[in-house]
Amino acid sequence: MSKLSIIVSFAVVLTLACSPEKPGIRLTTQSILNLQIIDVIGPSIGSSRPLNQPRDIAINMFNEIFIADYGNDRIVKLDLAYNFIAEIGGFGIAEYSLNGPVSLALDNVSNLYVVDSGNRRLVRFDRRLNFISEESGYTKDNKIDFINPVSVNVAARGEILFGDEGIGACFKLDQFLYYIYEFGSRSSSQPIYYPADIDFDKNENIYVADSENGKILVYDDFGMHIRTIGGDILQKPTGVAVSPRIGIWVTDVESGMLYCFDYKGNEIFRWNGRGYLQLIKPTGLFIDDDTIYIVDSAASRIIIVKPIIGS
Repeated sequence: MSKLSIIVSFAVVLTLACSPEKPGIRLTTQSILNLQIIDVIGPSIGSSRPLNQPRDIAINMFNEIFIADYGNDRIVKLDLAYNFIAEIGGFGIAEYSLNGPVSLALDNVSNLYVVDSGNRRLVRFDRRLNFISEESGYTKDNKIDFINPVSVNVAARGEILFGDEGIGACFKLDQFLYYIYEFGSRSSSQPIYYPADIDFDKNENIYVADSENGKILVYDDFGMHIRTIGGDILQKPTGVAVSPRIGIWVTDVESGMLYCFDYKGNEIFRWNGRGYLQLIKPTGLFIDDDTIYIVDSAASRIIIVKPIIGS
């Protein structure tokens, strides 16, 4: 039996060990998965400024944490104990300046890719936050400028997945930002109108959170549409992260919910926080093994939770 069959056969449900007035919603009875709140990052992080509307988070192989702090136009670096290490940015157009960073990604050597939305560019730094390069577009025969870049991720083989709401499509680019193919264009049968986030599964299938259409669109490694997830459930998904062991996690900024779907697209859990940690406007999402980092932008914090599978 394949791992996928095992996941489907033993569908799990997530419930949080939460207060009676805010229970997690159980959607199946075959097994129970609790969410344990591990910690909270922010708003205060030990720097001279607290977080201000963070949008995304990424963690590299050295367990260094990077946060796209949108309201402060900066990238913040923390250690694994959430201690402040460094920051770069500040409003501007120079190499080390930023204007509304909204999405982060890491490659295999821990270089950090930043979608600098206000400057309409993709900026790359090394893990020590030294500037490497910036690009304002990609090459397809000729240079094509970004219009409204909103999301980025880097595949295991090094290709860059990029979402541009202004152009109206997602792109697979090589490491030099040369065009490989595009998918989800507005002239296609499955258009992507606002590609808020992008992730992959172990088979290099591509998951795109289309916040305008309220669904997750799944494509194969060649950009062919496979399935749609959450079309009758999600309102404005802004983060998507794939857990090989559990399923597809989604943050929805409109409903203030964290959702989990199995690989067939069935909803198996939803949660909106607990007590003072109730989610307000969850945007970014990152999974490190089974630890889930939820960026709650309106509350200027990251809530860290861990699922516990029960038999």
